[in-house]
Amino acid sequence: MRENYLEDYFSFLRFPSVSTDNQFASNVRECAQWVSQKLAAIGLESKVLPTAGHPIIWARNKHQAGRCTVLIYGHYDVQPPDPLDLWDSPPFEPVLKDGYVFARGATDNKGQILSHILGIQETMEQNRELPVNVHLVIEGEEEIGFSKSKPRCAEERRGGCFRYRNDRARRSNIDLRLAWSDCPRG
Repeated sequence: MRENYLEDYFSFLRFPSVSTDNQFASNVRECAQWVSQKLAAIGLESKVLPTAGHPIIWARNKHQAGRCTVLIYGHYDVQPPDPLDLWDSPPFEPVLKDGYVFARGATDNKGQILSHILGIQETMEQNRELPVNVHLVIEGEEEIGFSKSKPRCAEERRGGCFRYRNDRARRSNIDLRLAWSDCPRG
């Protein structure tokens, strides 16, 4: 692993992006901005989309006809760190012990979504582009559970596509048409 990847990981983990507690709302927004900037820095178009709750990050590469389209979903919000007395170190100050990283969000879900981002980065560095069209949707309210600001997703049979519609307070307008019919089956 590149040394700067570990630094990126630690930077990401330092955001106390606790979505269930309004006292962390500014931290959640700052974390969304950091992720969006990381996506833009690796060459993707990226936007932070406001919602009735916490923002969604949407990103994509330059799409080309005839390619399969892949949707990568993740979240950047975390559970509250309570009870604090059960932590051996501060929950938002990552610690590397015996080859493992300990911090709130290290495995759910910041580690996973960052690994996708870094994989995209490496592929683009090696090949100048991705072999597929990619959309990333990274939300900030997964840990809340059901929320009225969750996006509504509906499968529509028009053109053999799956549509993702973001209807959060009608302030964002994403329409991801994922052309499953263009992908080889098997």
